[in-house]
Formats: sequence, C-alpha cells, structure tokens
Amino acid sequence: MNIESTIASMTTEEKVGQMFMLAFSGDQLDEARILMEEHLVGGAYISNDNVPTAAAAVNLCSTLQSYAANTRLGIPLLLGCDQEGTWSVITAESAMGPGNMALGASGDPQCAYDMYRVIAREMSAVGLNVVLGPAADCNSNPHNSIIGMRSFGEKPDLVAEMTAAAVRGLQDNGSVATLKHFPGHGDTTLDSHRGLPTVTRTRADLMRIDLRPFAAGIDAGAKIVMTSHIIFNALDPERPATLSPVILGDLLRGELGFEGLVVSDSMNMHSMKRNYDPTDAAIQAFQAGVDLMMLAEEHYDHDASQYLENQRTLIGAVIRAVEDKTIPAERVYDSVRRVLRLKQEAGFTTEPRVGTVTVGDAANRAVEFNVARRAVSVLRDRDGLLPLRPSTPITLVNTTERSAYEVLTQTRGIGPNQATAAFDVFAQTLAENCSDLSIVAAEDFAARAIPAEGFVVAVSENYTLPGMDFNQSRQVEIIRSLHQSAGERLVVVALRDPYELADFPEIGAYICAYSFRPCAAQAAAEVLLGETEARGRSPVSVPGTDLQA
Repeated sequence: MNIESTIASMTTEEKVGQMFMLAFSGDQLDEARILMEEHLVGGAYISNDNVPTAAAAVNLCSTLQSYAANTRLGIPLLLGCDQEGTWSVITAESAMGPGNMALGASGDPQCAYDMYRVIAREMSAVGLNVVLGPAADCNSNPHNSIIGMRSFGEKPDLVAEMTAAAVRGLQDNGSVATLKHFPGHGDTTLDSHRGLPTVTRTRADLMRIDLRPFAAGIDAGAKIVMTSHIIFNALDPERPATLSPVILGDLLRGELGFEGLVVSDSMNMHSMKRNYDPTDAAIQAFQAGVDLMMLAEEHYDHDASQYLENQRTLIGAVIRAVEDKTIPAERVYDSVRRVLRLKQEAGFTTEPRVGTVTVGDAANRAVEFNVARRAVSVLRDRDGLLPLRPSTPITLVNTTERSAYEVLTQTRGIGPNQATAAFDVFAQTLAENCSDLSIVAAEDFAARAIPAEGFVVAVSENYTLPGMDFNQSRQVEIIRSLHQSAGERLVVVALRDPYELADFPEIGAYICAYSFRPCAAQAAAEVLLGETEARGRSPVSVPGTDLQA
C-alpha cells in the first residue's frame, strides 16, 4: 500500500472512519459489520466478552477482517485487547501471567520480557494484533483503586525498566505495544471509569516520576501511546490529557519526541461522559492530537437498542467537523497517515487466522509459572515460622465471602474475567500436598472454633475491577480475630497487593504474591510449604509500616 496515494484517494468519510476504534457486545456481529463495511471503521476493542476462548478469537478476528476486506480499500483492522496480566482476554485458556506488580516484584526485566513475549505470541496467534499494554503508570498512591496491581511498582527506575522490557517482549514477537495511561494514572484515588480525577503533582515531579517510564517505553520503540482522562494541574489545569494539546502536542510529541499513534482511552468512561458532551469531547480530542478514538462498550453503560445509532451519530458529527474545518484537514491527514503507517509497518492483514496451538500451551504455562514464582515474597516472618511442613496440621481460612467473587465475571469482558477464585486455586494446591488440612469459609468463620494446635493460614484477596470495587469488607475483621485466637501460629497469604499490611501491624508472618491469578496462587502455596524459595521484593511501599520499595 502506498500510504500517500491511498490517503489522496480517500473520501472524508473513509478518513474519519479510520480514526475510530469501536467495540460491540458479545458476538453481536451485525453492528460491527455495518460500522466496518459502511463506515470504514479502522479498529475494534476486543474484550473477553467477545473472545472467551481461543477458537472464538480466531473466528471473530477472521470475520472482522473479512468485513474490512469487503470495503473499497481493503485496509486491515487494528484489533486491540487488554492482555496485561491483571486484565485479560481468552481468560480460561491464555497464559496471561501474574500481572505487572508481580513482574515488578521479581526485580528482573527479563521476567517482563519473557511474559510479554508469551502474550504477544498468544494474541498474534488468534489475530489480535495490538496489546493495550503495558501500563506504564507508577503506582505511587496506595489508595489507587484502578491501577494497583496493573502497575509494575512505584519507583520510576524500576517501572521504566520493566516497561521497556515489556515493550520489547511484545514487539519482538509479532505484536504492537501500547503505553498507558499517559501521562500517568498512578497518583490518583478516583477511578476514571467512575469520574474525572485530578493530579496535583508539580511539573518537576511529573517529569521525574510519572513520565520516566513513558520515556523509556518510547525509547524502546513503543508504537502506540494511550491517553488518560485525568486533569494534571501543573500541565493543563483546564482539560484532561485526552483533550489537551499541551499534553499531547507540546509534551508527548514535543518533549518526549513520540512519533507513533496516539489512541484515547475509552471515551465511554464516566470521566468523559459525565463531564463532556460526546460530540464535543470527540472533536476536542482530535483537535488536541488523538489519532485513534476508542469507544469501548463499557459494561455499566451499554444500551443495545441505541448502540449503533449512537456510533453513527458521533462519526457523522466528526465528519461534519472535518468538512467545516473545525477539525483541520492537516490534523486528519496526520492521524490517518499514522494509522495506515502502523498497519503497514506491523504487517496487519485481512487474511483469515489459522491455528491456536500457542494459546495456553505447556511452554507458555511454564513461563508464567516461573515468573509468578520469582515474584512471591515473604514480607514478614518475625517468629521464623516459614516454611510450614506439609505434614503439619493446617487450618486454611478464606477471609472473603463467596458472594464477593460474582463480580469478577460481570464486567462485560473488561477486567479480570476470572471464573475461579484465587483462594480456590490456593486451597486445591494445599489439599494436594498437605496431609492434615481443614478449610473454613468466611461465612462459617464465626461458628467454627480455631484448633488449638497446628498453624492457621488466612488468605486475603483483591481484584482490580473497572468502575467497581472488590468486596473485602470481612478480610480485616477475620484476620484480626484469627490473630487474637491463634497468635504467632497465624500466617497471612496475600493473593493481592500488600497495601493491607498497614491494617495488620501485629501480624508476624505474611507472604505476598502480588496477584490473584492461578499461577500466583500456586506459587504462593509452594513458598508456604518450602517447595520454592521466596525471591521477590515488594515493588511498592506501605505507609505506616517498615515496608519500603
């Protein structure tokens, strides 16, 4: 494809279509077909709701690309997914790894490279050609409800090293990397799926902390940067990054020298929809420097009866803004050129996909299990309890009520999508290796007496969810009660981030896996029983404790 001559031949409608990345619910392909064939939409956000299995992914990607092949220009689609460990697609089958915070805990950029190499190969095998990751955010705020374990850690140098390694792992192995959420979502408490956060750091601190990983990722060759829906007072106190020419133009293009594709975070998030008219926001974003606008079908806001009409209305409004020069012609040209250049350089094709042998195979499982093992840390062992002998009587207590897990698969494909709780994987692993194990559910905790002999292992969990929280309401209560009754016989195993340590100053034995994924739960069980040495180190500090990154 000759990019310049292709652009010269394109109608305004075709150019604008290439600047949109839309989504759709489940397997409702008629909406996608209309948008791709009739409006030349350039890409799609694919969630686990669309591709629960590898076979479904192969079929969907092939079908979508056939829609693109049926258009006048036959330009292939950009098909992106959140495959970043903590969030995932093809969740039941793919080897997505333990997530970024666990990779950060390994302290080894090679672990990040190896895991993202697997992710690239698995996603490419099914036709998903862009990974919307890694998250390059420094999680410097322990109360951050939406980044957390999606981050490699809090220290800029560590996050920068891991980000660069992840980018190389993806792009050396057939995928395209996306740095997000520019210029950094790590110092927020408000989830931008729910509202519009503000960051008050000084410009010097933003450059020193938040921008360091993005600069490293750009230097490593990342082809896409995703914007954040956050106001940064020191950069542009009036507009969120997605709508700011100062942030996207002067900073990202100018100071950081990024020449690739700028994609917006989903414009359907409440940070945008509750504060801006959709048409005004779209026009401002393109004016500011967004090249590709993502309209992910957010789980909390989907109206199937209005979906197609809303997308067509928005695309039509942008077309009119181009025609009346509200969006300058050169701005459209620059964006379409970047979209087409990415697709050409990355080798995107409309050819059908064949084969899924690399998804979740033994070699990929071995990689994810290895990096999960490297992450597990013993953050406290004041009385030298660890490891426990498999022959020792163990009472295993779940501190999470069963109803809390229901939300994990109710996010319309965005987020963890994990059908089996981390606790259940951990419990099964212990049951297979321990000769004297009893299990107590959170619902039964008050009615069950804790044995006077043997050890008590309490499991705590957290899951990073879009637009909602995982219910941890009983965890602190149960763990404190267990410490009162079992004392130094208590070991807490955290299948999550370690920020809860601030609630437990008296707990003497604490193992952290920095992840809720099955591989992390198995690795934590191995460390508890002494089958694997704990080699990880926390990549985040916990205020009010002596734990420092």
